[in-house]
Amino acid sequence: MNAQETNKESWKQIWTRKGKADGSITDLLAYDGYEATHVNMEEVSREIIKRLDIRKEDKVLEVGCGAGALAQYLDCDYVGIDYSPTLVEKHIELLHNSVLTGEAADLPFKDKSFDKVICYGVYLYFENKEYAAAATKELLRVAKKGVLIGEIPMRSHRDEHLLFQKDEFDGWEISDGFYDPYRKDRFNAVYRFSL
Repeated sequence: MNAQETNKESWKQIWTRKGKADGSITDLLAYDGYEATHVNMEEVSREIIKRLDIRKEDKVLEVGCGAGALAQYLDCDYVGIDYSPTLVEKHIELLHNSVLTGEAADLPFKDKSFDKVICYGVYLYFENKEYAAAATKELLRVAKKGVLIGEIPMRSHRDEHLLFQKDEFDGWEISDGFYDPYRKDRFNAVYRFSL
């Protein structure tokens, strides 16, 4: 595939193609789109666990889980969902987690099905703000205790990325992104439910 053909691919086509690639558990970062980024996913997972206070007994949903780059470090009652069937297959093959194919804006779960919900490094790939708003409603709907949306871009090196501003997450706890070089270009939003 030449560069011009690659540029015309939709995000969904890109993730489907990545899921078809040969590889092993050592390739999880590449499957999930981090091959050109210096990210320590184990460190990122520690930050997410700390921010959401994820415990072993918690039922946790990861929306946009990909092949499991983050999931491999989570020790909880884990369920993942991703819109790429090939990445879901790869995730199950490599990590043996409970993972479904589905859309962030139409989650197939009952209200308050999970203690905590994670959506990390995904919002930049949404097609538009309306879809992002619908996804946010769904994340909040299925969570009981808290939601973390991570690495939300304010600026990006790619025109195709959907961008946001911190004030679009009014009422959420806002913090800088977890890894360089994006700490000043990206942010995290955490919502905690009053119990």
